[in-house]
Amino acid sequence: MTPNKVLTEIFSQVNMSELPAMSDHVQELIRLLNRDDSNAEEIARAILKDASLTTKLLQVANSAFYNRGTPISNISRAITTLGLTTLKELALSLALFEDFLKAGIEKEEISKLLALCFVSASQAKLLCKAKRINVPEEEVFICTLLHQLGKIIILVYLPEMYRKAQELIDRGYSDEFAAKTVLNDLTFSEVGMEIARFWNFSEKIILSMGDNPPQPTNKFDSQLYLLNVAAFC
Repeated sequence: MTPNKVLTEIFSQVNMSELPAMSDHVQELIRLLNRDDSNAEEIARAILKDASLTTKLLQVANSAFYNRGTPISNISRAITTLGLTTLKELALSLALFEDFLKAGIEKEEISKLLALCFVSASQAKLLCKAKRINVPEEEVFICTLLHQLGKIIILVYLPEMYRKAQELIDRGYSDEFAAKTVLNDLTFSEVGMEIARFWNFSEKIILSMGDNPPQPTNKFDSQLYLLNVAAFC
């Protein structure tokens, strides 16, 4: 049985007729993030389609951490203040958080896991800068942010299975052993990869969900560095 069929079987066991869908809005943001030629105007238009996301971004942009002067009242100003890269990262993170929090029951646990993913993604950027690793900042942020997608999916859509796996992890078993025991021999990484394919994510994002990527053979191998930084962070 293929991983995708196993996933479908797992979801059918909990009375879900199909794999979870990601909102069109988040998919649009990810497509824009994956395009080298996406610009501030396109990002602003995509953000403004979602009133809740627009409000949250303006709240963040006006927080003491980011804003040191005049209050920011529109997305164009937020882009100018934060910079396009930071705004893209915040937009994607907030949109993903909102989608998953809406869908899930375990709000506190979901919030903790998503926060950990965001911190890991930020750490990945800092690591690449400090070690002068030749990986684009946006790519390493997105790939690290989504590295634990499989675990997030199980927590959001199959909380009972997540709790059973977490009980094993708390007893000292590895994530891989716990997931395979509970998920018909699937790992969290495999779940994430299959869902990412279902959502038409880029192959680079999909590969970055692996836990044991091959080591880079030379300093110019940016893709393998990207996969290793995502797994490490």
